[in-house]
Amino acid sequence: MEPDDLKKEWFDRALQRAGIAHDSWRPSRGVDETRRVVEAVYTYYGQLFLEHPYLQWAGMAAMIGPAFYAGFRDLGLVPDAARRTVATVFGRRSRQLAQDAAGDLGFYETTFLTMQKKIFEDQASMHEAYLIGGMPQVEALYHARIIDVATLTAWRQIDAGRRSGDEAAVASGNRALLFREQYDIIDRFYIQMLDFRRLEGRAFTYLLTLAGAPSIPGAHSYPERYPLKFARRLWRAAISTRTPLADGNIAIFADRWKLIDADTLPRYLALVLGDLGEVQEEVRKPVAQRMRRYRLLARAPQLALGALTHWGVDISAAPGRPGAFAGRPGTTSPAGTGGSIAIDLTRPPTREVAGLAADTDSRVWMNPGREPIDVAVSLPGSRTYRARAAMAVLLSSTRAGNPDRLTVRLPSSGLDAAWQLIAGYAAEWGFPSEEAARWRARADSPASSGPGGGTELETYSTHVFTPDDVGFVHLEFQVSHHIPEGEFVIAALFSWRAASQGGTSGSAKNS
Repeated sequence: MEPDDLKKEWFDRALQRAGIAHDSWRPSRGVDETRRVVEAVYTYYGQLFLEHPYLQWAGMAAMIGPAFYAGFRDLGLVPDAARRTVATVFGRRSRQLAQDAAGDLGFYETTFLTMQKKIFEDQASMHEAYLIGGMPQVEALYHARIIDVATLTAWRQIDAGRRSGDEAAVASGNRALLFREQYDIIDRFYIQMLDFRRLEGRAFTYLLTLAGAPSIPGAHSYPERYPLKFARRLWRAAISTRTPLADGNIAIFADRWKLIDADTLPRYLALVLGDLGEVQEEVRKPVAQRMRRYRLLARAPQLALGALTHWGVDISAAPGRPGAFAGRPGTTSPAGTGGSIAIDLTRPPTREVAGLAADTDSRVWMNPGREPIDVAVSLPGSRTYRARAAMAVLLSSTRAGNPDRLTVRLPSSGLDAAWQLIAGYAAEWGFPSEEAARWRARADSPASSGPGGGTELETYSTHVFTPDDVGFVHLEFQVSHHIPEGEFVIAALFSWRAASQGGTSGSAKNS
């Protein structure tokens, strides 16, 4: 079966199980017309978790979903009213006029709705393959080059863990699926919102960061976990003022993943492992009912109270050297790198030499203004991978373990630029040029050619090219195709068996 057909088979099964008709899922039409689909998606995730509690990613999506749904509804109040007015006056065929009338809020609303659909296309398809066919069908996705080896490994961890009762393996596998969702699938849409009309996008996403509601009991909002602080020295004292503002922006991956990995995910896992019945009881409630308490009007008193009370002053002895208060308190994934980074994978790196902080299992390199950075990855056999990248992330697939994955993501591009890179990688790293040519032909077909050729029913696909291993390093190149937008995102994926704990080999450094 061709990769596109295989992916479509599992996507169709997911739609069927969720009770969603193909032609009813049109994110560009706003939440008012698609709210039944939105509710069906989160209900579907909840049902997966209720029937199979080891599918923790689905359970977390079901718990967080109502908060996002509330945001969709709040964002859609004005643009949906504008769309209805246009439809009443000019008829329902005036789609472009309705989209224009929705304005800027309509852009943010439909961007979030698009993100929800792309997540479903990717994750629900994999879940259906596993539930119906087990690991052989997940392996079929891998051999069809739809998923990478890290995702295959995640499902193997989930499968082995649920059979043996190894909760840590189940949690690690689900965490990898969560990383894939946040990093591979939806990060570019957060960036679109961040960059929208320059200052407006930054202001809007920062307001989202301030107003975000933690829908996991015991979890914290971004300003609660990482408040903006101002500090200065006064004689022999250091004075630090905590504000109710946020020291970060959830539209920036390093900030968003820091909150998820250090707070939201651990709180969720503690609930699942400590009181599964409570989580299941919450997930059983209708999505529309759970959504109401997260509406902005319902939360306004709480937000106002936080703005007044979440202030604090700390006075302590001044540190011995200047600048001790520089940087973001609590930052576990540095966001600034300068002009370039060099990462040594000639031997498996350990946490210490890779610079992983004690309380985190990942490290992110990206420029604060998101200007591209020069990345050089030294590999066994005196080989080096070089790229002008948007971001690089080093992480461990197990809690408190040594790193075993590195992903280097390039800026998005059009088909011609993506093809030039893939053809060049085929020649340099040794995967078949015929495979690259077949991918080009599929990507260039009318059904997947972007706004003029495709439909909203086909919005997201991935293809993985696999050269020979470079020593102990397994190398892959993944192309994510965001079809209606006509954009391609290429990432170089490095994975290896982690070094034994306590070793000293390998390094990762800024240069």
